[in-house]
Amino acid sequence: MESTETAKDDMPDSSINTNSNVAPLVTGSLWRAIWIMSWPLLLTTVANSLVGMTDLYVAGKLGSISQAAVGLSEQIIFMFLLFIMATGTGTTALVARHWGEGDREKAFKYTAQSLIMAVMMGAGLALASSLGAHFALAPFTKSPEVTGLCTIYLGIFSLYMVPFSVVCITNAAFRAIGDAKTPLAIVSTFTSLSILGDILLVMNNWPIAGLGIRGIAYSALTASTIAATLALYKLSRSELAPSLKMVNQVIPEMIRRIVKIGIPSALQRMAWATSTFVLFFILARCPMPTESLASWTIGMRVEGLMFMPVMALSMAVSSIVGQNLGAREIERAYKAGWQVAWIGIGLLTVMAAVLFLSATFIANAFSKDPTTIAYVISYLRVNSLSEPFLALGMILGGAFQGAGDTKTPMWITFMTNWVIRLPLAYFLALHLELGPTGAWWAMTLSVVIMGFLTAWRFRSRSWTELHV
Repeated sequence: MESTETAKDDMPDSSINTNSNVAPLVTGSLWRAIWIMSWPLLLTTVANSLVGMTDLYVAGKLGSISQAAVGLSEQIIFMFLLFIMATGTGTTALVARHWGEGDREKAFKYTAQSLIMAVMMGAGLALASSLGAHFALAPFTKSPEVTGLCTIYLGIFSLYMVPFSVVCITNAAFRAIGDAKTPLAIVSTFTSLSILGDILLVMNNWPIAGLGIRGIAYSALTASTIAATLALYKLSRSELAPSLKMVNQVIPEMIRRIVKIGIPSALQRMAWATSTFVLFFILARCPMPTESLASWTIGMRVEGLMFMPVMALSMAVSSIVGQNLGAREIERAYKAGWQVAWIGIGLLTVMAAVLFLSATFIANAFSKDPTTIAYVISYLRVNSLSEPFLALGMILGGAFQGAGDTKTPMWITFMTNWVIRLPLAYFLALHLELGPTGAWWAMTLSVVIMGFLTAWRFRSRSWTELHV
């Protein structure tokens, strides 16, 4: 490892942006900073979503059992990836804070420590996923065919977690310093290669015939490995390059700080993810379980399109808030949170209105079953009422994460999902026999409360005083 003095010599002047992709987040127009960060992150989010959609589409060509196996396997893998993504949350908060302070050396060190931690975690989770696949599948399917294909798929796909960890952390570090274009290039490369691999290996049986579901897993693994290599190359050519010279030393105190921020973020994501499983079981007990679950799946996929711009804005505000707190521009950080939130509220209000008015058309496009169509219409119309509050909660939640306050979003998510949404969904859907429409109203009410609670906490400004 290079000495501290050498590392300092490698550092660019804090007042100069040597990378044209790095946006100035603590000076100049806030609106410009928001725009420069947001549009690449929106495209990155879209590119990410295309991979999962393509995997399911291609698996469907192999049959319903293969499609079910891919869908279930990727849900299980997602639960493992939560921990790596949580490390990325800690990376963004800490690197952005020190970058805003002008302390480049600490920003480099936190990037290096995050890479070490995430790669080790990815390797451990890959091993656990591969060895424990059969046990993880037991609660979700009794079909031996689905279980068999899932085990095969997970045996290969679990290795994806190692290169994913590299991509996740490098992208988090790039976002932290105000570079949203490099993550877009990395994710676009992964998406293009993964989709191309699906088409060649599975749909065209080239260059190896008969891979079936294995082809989808090999495609993702190959694409992610190339993307990870590209990520490290981009890192070596960026203002964060000195961090690569620091990956041969573990600094326990820095690891502890990353974990301190990351664990609540992981628990927040787990609280949300596990609540969806419980809601699944509630809907499965409704009088028309097949139609209820089908309408929920369709509704979630359509509503997922609305998550994309909000997710992009949430990631953008996280970096902006983190850097401005580091630069002691407290008022600018506070103002940034509200400006981005209002952009999201306005955008989702318009999208929700379109969703409400076109609910019948959308439902008929996805299903031919009259009951499923009726449930989808009610899902889209009821949930459209909560979309502005979803934007409010998710974006200000991103601001909290940028400030290093991951406990507030964790507790709000736990309370609104487990204390409000699930008990109310059970009561309305099953006890009052309102069926899935009762569950939709429970979802909407919980999102409205989530938005108000997050805004109330944000206005307190206590997060601006948090030491990370």
